[in-house]
Amino acid sequence: MSTRLMSSRITFTLTVALIAMATTQVNGQGILVTGVGPVNRSMAGAGTAAPLDSIGALNWNPASISALPQSEIAFGAEMLLADIDLSSSVGGIDAKTSGEPGVSIIPSVGWVHHLEGTPMTVGFGMYGIGGFRNNMPYDANNLLLNGSIPDTGPLFADAEIFQIAPTVSYALSDRLAVGIAPTITAARLMLNPLGPSVITPAPTPGTGNRMHWGGGVQAGIYYLPTCDLSLGFTIKSPQWFEDFRFFTPSGVTTAKFDLPMILSLGAAYRGKENWLFAVDVRYFDYNNTDGFSELGWSNVFAAAVGAQYTVNECWDIRFGYNFNQNPISAADAITNLATPLIQEQNIAVGASYHLSENVDLSMSYVFLVPNSLTGPLPSPPFNPTDTLSHEIEAHSLIFGVSVGY
Repeated sequence: MSTRLMSSRITFTLTVALIAMATTQVNGQGILVTGVGPVNRSMAGAGTAAPLDSIGALNWNPASISALPQSEIAFGAEMLLADIDLSSSVGGIDAKTSGEPGVSIIPSVGWVHHLEGTPMTVGFGMYGIGGFRNNMPYDANNLLLNGSIPDTGPLFADAEIFQIAPTVSYALSDRLAVGIAPTITAARLMLNPLGPSVITPAPTPGTGNRMHWGGGVQAGIYYLPTCDLSLGFTIKSPQWFEDFRFFTPSGVTTAKFDLPMILSLGAAYRGKENWLFAVDVRYFDYNNTDGFSELGWSNVFAAAVGAQYTVNECWDIRFGYNFNQNPISAADAITNLATPLIQEQNIAVGASYHLSENVDLSMSYVFLVPNSLTGPLPSPPFNPTDTLSHEIEAHSLIFGVSVGY
């Protein structure tokens, strides 16, 4: 492939992703996604030791890009529709309100290039890694949304988190590679009203704000103890952000929010003809992360299992299941009124069609299994038996194309 043609494809892909990034919100492991791109999402995020495409490999293990069979550029787009309900039970009167978050678009781009004649592989990833959207209308029957509590009414919350990861991997041998990627992360958080939370002690009208910037680093190891078995380990440092600024009627309010450290351990097995099996275990350090610790979030473990079956020379099909602990306790349901990220289980299916020798079209579907959480309302002014409840489920369709060279 000519250098000029390769540059044109890279420019086109990055342009598509930048346009799509204007409207990205996602649901996953707490505030973070379970996977990135159509291939990795169809494996429920299992990818630390199973590099199947450039996007998933760049996101979960920078060392694993050395194991991709060829250089590749890929991009994807995810359409996510969440269903969020907020209920109150006060004085024996129950009310339930459904939100209208709408469809969100989540972009993903990955480029991996093997430097011919050297043990080096370079890559570049750019994707949405987390966020949420909650949009609750005024409801005269719901005490939490009808203005009965001062400064309450319609509820809106929106977060967008994007990451850029220039990556280098070095193959120390045919069986061992190490990789590193500095990460540049941009995030926007909008809440109306602000509080009661770590931002303001009482509900306060708020407005939108700009993207805020942060960064960190991720490093990984990819190892092949046998021809059929691969192992991977990565550490993603916290993403340290500048202070978030919120405009209120009384002036500018600031708050500190970072993203947690993530540890991932994975294994993949290819010893059965036409099959690949992968499993990942992850740890998210929310409790020691600014912003989330004040919201009462707990550290959580997550596990992902995925399988790929090669049907014939044209088709690969995939299945996956992801489980993560809910980081929000019942006692903190009121603190997280605008951020009910209580999801625990995801089920995924997907397929890739080999359009030509070097071009794959991929599609996947992810179902976020419904989950609910009930917690007490503050006493006083409420009675000990008064409660609120969150419910959430979501559906995602992910499409993508990859070009090898």
